[in-house]
Amino acid sequence: MKGPCKLEQKLPAALRRKAVAPALAAVMALAGVFGIGGAKLAGYAQRTAASFDSGMYSISADLDARLNAAANLATVAGKVDGVDEGVIAAVDGAIAAVQAADSPAAKAGADRTLSEAVNALYDAAAGAANANQADLMAGELAEFNSRGNTIYNNDYNSNARRFNQDLGGQPARLIGALWGIEPAEYYE
Repeated sequence: MKGPCKLEQKLPAALRRKAVAPALAAVMALAGVFGIGGAKLAGYAQRTAASFDSGMYSISADLDARLNAAANLATVAGKVDGVDEGVIAAVDGAIAAVQAADSPAAKAGADRTLSEAVNALYDAAAGAANANQADLMAGELAEFNSRGNTIYNNDYNSNARRFNQDLGGQPARLIGALWGIEPAEYYE
C-alpha cells in the first residue's frame, strides 16, 4: 500500500490518524442534518405562519373585511334612534381587540367576542331602524357572517396541524428544539 498523498502529508498530525476521518465524517454529517434540516424546518414554519397572512383568501384578509363590515354596521346603528351607545361601544372595543391581538389564537378569541357584540348590536338596532337603515345593516351583517364562514373554512388550521405533526416527529423535534422552532398556533 502506498503512503499518504501530498495533500494528506500537509494535514496536521492529529488529522492524519485513521480514527479521525470517520469521526470527522460523522460530525460533518450531523452538521449537515441539523444545519440543512434546521433551515428547511425554519422555512416550513415560516410558510405555515405566512399562510395566515398572505393571499386574498387568507384569514387576515377575511378578518380585515369582517372588521370593516362590523365597523360599517356600528356606524349605521349609531344613526338609529334609541340604540344604546354601550352596545355600539362594545363593537368598537371588540374591533380594537381583534386588531391588537398578536397571534392566531388571540385573534380567534377576540373574533368570537366581536361576533357576540355585532349580533347584540344588530338585535338592538334592527327593530328601531327605518327601512333603509335596516337594509344597510342586514347587508353588513351578511358580509360579516360570510367572512366569518370563510375564515372558519380556511385551510390555515390544517396547515398548522400538518406542521405540528411533522414537528412532533423525530428528528424534527430535536432539530426544532435546537433551532428554537415552536409549534404553529391554531386559529380557534
